[in-house]
Amino acid sequence: MHKIWVADDDEAIRMVLEESLKSAGFLTSIFSNADSLIEQLKTDQPDLIITDIKMPGTHGYDLLKHINDNFVQIPVIIMTAFTDMQAAVDSYGGGAFEYMPKPFDLDEAIEIVNRALEGKPITKGLKAKPSSEIIGKASSMQLVFRAIGKLANTNATVLIQGQSGTGKELIAKSLHKNSPRYDMPFVALNMADIPKELVESELFGHEKGAFTGAVDRRIGRFEQANGGTLFLDEIGDMPAEGSKIT
Repeated sequence: MHKIWVADDDEAIRMVLEESLKSAGFLTSIFSNADSLIEQLKTDQPDLIITDIKMPGTHGYDLLKHINDNFVQIPVIIMTAFTDMQAAVDSYGGGAFEYMPKPFDLDEAIEIVNRALEGKPITKGLKAKPSSEIIGKASSMQLVFRAIGKLANTNATVLIQGQSGTGKELIAKSLHKNSPRYDMPFVALNMADIPKELVESELFGHEKGAFTGAVDRRIGRFEQANGGTLFLDEIGDMPAEGSKIT
């Protein structure tokens, strides 16, 4: 039977989670603060820890760091009522398996616990990050925050969809600022503004004399963004002919 430890200064949250986890077949211990959980780790270890962020005494992020420094095999799920993007980014960046904004669905919480017990991903430790420029409390924004938190520490190519003016570049900048590439260039390029004849030159650059009118060497946007992030805005409006780069 898997052992789950829960740390939260809210008694109601502790009771609800304890009951739900026990009903799902888990052996559960609850703690009102991170310090008592850390003390218990000296003599026992759980299979998974669920912790709040803001509690009296040791902060939830400090507990997360302690776990990742000393018990890396134990997955940690962060839960918090402070549902901003930085909370999500710091949680994932600190090595949390998942971030759950309060209030959360108990069935979804049990699903997350089961996934966490299947195997903890390797993540990097905490690092300093700039403050977030994105705010929002709606459930749809929480999904955006969680996606940014998960993707920021990867090198994956990200497709950001949305109507014009909905903040796609802001999302791209947030991904960049909270990634390991935050001190490297962020290059934004509006593909809809580039004539189809110049797309290849704009992206990849050209040497002097490569074609008529190429009087100087030009560094392409891919090279300009080397080591950083290249944001291709309005790529869906790029001329079809320009997308056929040879």
